[in-house]
Amino acid sequence: MKKRMILATLSSLLLCMAACSNKQLPTSEDILTEARAVKTLNAYDEMNCVVYDMKVTPASPKSSIDRFVSDDCVEGAGSFEIRYSFSGNSSEAESVYIQQSGGDYRSDLSFHPLGLSIWVKGNKNNKGTFRFMIIQDAGMFTQGTLHDKGRWQFFEYVDKEVLTQEEWTRVVMPYEAFTFVKGHDMGDNKLMLNRFEGYRIEVTNDEGVMCTGSFCIDNLEQLTSYAPEFKGTPKFSSVFIQLNGVYENTDWDKEFKASQEVGIDTWIIQYAEGFNDRAEEKTSFYVPTKLPWVTKQYDIMNRMFEAAKQNGMKLIVGLYPGDYSKKDTASPEQYDFLVERNKQVFDELFALWGNHPCLDGWYITEEFHDGSYPVGWQQEPSLSMLANYLQTVAAYIKSKSPKEVCIAPALWRGMPADLCGEWFGKIFAQTPDIDVLYLQDIGGRCLVDFDVDLPNWFAEIKKACDANGVIFGVDIESFKECWCPKITMRTKPWSELEEQLRVAGMFTDHITNFSWATFKPGTDTYEGYKRYIEGK
Repeated sequence: MKKRMILATLSSLLLCMAACSNKQLPTSEDILTEARAVKTLNAYDEMNCVVYDMKVTPASPKSSIDRFVSDDCVEGAGSFEIRYSFSGNSSEAESVYIQQSGGDYRSDLSFHPLGLSIWVKGNKNNKGTFRFMIIQDAGMFTQGTLHDKGRWQFFEYVDKEVLTQEEWTRVVMPYEAFTFVKGHDMGDNKLMLNRFEGYRIEVTNDEGVMCTGSFCIDNLEQLTSYAPEFKGTPKFSSVFIQLNGVYENTDWDKEFKASQEVGIDTWIIQYAEGFNDRAEEKTSFYVPTKLPWVTKQYDIMNRMFEAAKQNGMKLIVGLYPGDYSKKDTASPEQYDFLVERNKQVFDELFALWGNHPCLDGWYITEEFHDGSYPVGWQQEPSLSMLANYLQTVAAYIKSKSPKEVCIAPALWRGMPADLCGEWFGKIFAQTPDIDVLYLQDIGGRCLVDFDVDLPNWFAEIKKACDANGVIFGVDIESFKECWCPKITMRTKPWSELEEQLRVAGMFTDHITNFSWATFKPGTDTYEGYKRYIEGK
C-alpha cells in the first residue's frame, strides 16, 4: 500500500571539505531554505519512461543489480526498489550502479544552482556505500564528436549511512560537495553544471564482504534559488488553428467573435493544405487550386478571410504542409522539394489574398528542433542547409509580399541552454528574412519544467533573436498529450496554462497558443483565460 513517510533526520555526510579548500559547505537546511523553483529530474514512478544502464563494474563479475517499482514512496505513484548483491570475493572493491544519461529534453544544472536532492529508504542490515555521481562532458557538441563517452567525467557525493536508514531520508547534495572521482582526467577537473550528461547511483562494497541488500529511491530533484518575477498580466497575441475537413461548415463569424471576446484578434493558419502521411498530399483548404497533387478542395480559408474582414480579424497563413527528412538532414533533395512546393503554394495564396486587408503574415510550416531524434541539425552541414532552406523560402515570400515571415520550431532541449542559444544564433545569422520566432514550449507533453527549464532556455534563445533582429515569441501548448505517463490528447487545466503564459510573459508579448481546438469556448483553458483577463 502506498505510504507517504515523514521526513527523517538528514544523515548525509559532507565528505569533501579538503577538496573545497576548507570552505564551509552549505548545510542541507541552508539549501532547502534557499530553494525556490525545483525541478523533478526523475519521479521513479514508471519502469519504461527512461532508458537506464544497470551494470556491475569489471571488478565485480559475480555481483548483481536489479530494479523494481515499489508502491512505498514519498510522492507520486511509486519508487524504484534497487536490489544488489556482492560476492565478497574480488581483488578490488566491488561496485554496481544504475545510470541515466542525456539526450533530448535534457536538464541544465547551471540555472541558479544550489544542489540535488533524492529520497532514500534503506535497511539496517544493508552493507555498502551510497555514491551519487554527476556525469559531465566538457566537450559535448563539438563538431564531429557531439557525444563521446571517452570524455565523460564523474563527480561523486558519498553518504556512508543512508543505505542503513529504515525511514525515508532526504539526501540533499550541494554541488560544492561533489569531487572528481574517475573518468577523463583534464588535470583541473571542475564541475561544469551546464555540461551535465547524466547521473549514476553507485553502491560500492567497501568492506569486501559477501552480502545482499535493497533500498528504495524516489523523487530526484534539481534545487534552484530561482524565483520567477512575473510581469503584469501577459496575454495571448494570437492562436493557431490546424485545419482539417471537420471545419468544412464552421461558422467563422461565431468563432472569431469568441476569439475577440478574450482579446485575440490574430489567428495563425498552420497549413494551407492537408496531408495524409506527409508523403501523399491530397487536400487543399482553399479554392481554387491548380496544384497537381491536390485531390480534394475545401473553401475553408476563403470563408475565413470573408469572416475575418467582417470581424476585424487578422490571419497569418501557413504554406505547404511538408516535413524534413527523417533519415538525412544533410541531403539536399528534400530541401529542394520543399522549396518548390512552398513556392507553388505561396503563389496561389498570394494571388488570392496577397493584398487582402486581413492578411497579417506568412508562416513556414516545417517544424525543426534543436534535438537529435530521429535526426537533427546540431552540426554542419545540416545546420546551414536548414538555414539556407528557411532563407530561400522567406526571401521568395519577401520578393512579393512585405508581410512578416514566422517560424515555430520546437524546443527539445537537445543541447544545454547556452549552446542552444548559440545554435539558434548561427541559424538566424543566415536568415535575414525571418522576422518572428514562435518557439514551441513543449508544455503539453510532460517533458518540461515551466519554471526551471523554460526561463533558462528562453533567455539564451532570446539573446540569439535580439542579436539578429528576430522577434522572440513563444508558442504555448494548450493541449495535454504525453506518452509516459500515458495521457491521451485533451485540453489542459487553466492553472497549468496560466503558469506557461506567465513564464512566457517575462520574455515577450508575442505569445501564441496551439491551438484553438483545445482553447475554444467551453474548455477550462478558455473560460479560465477569460476570467484571468477580466481580473477575476
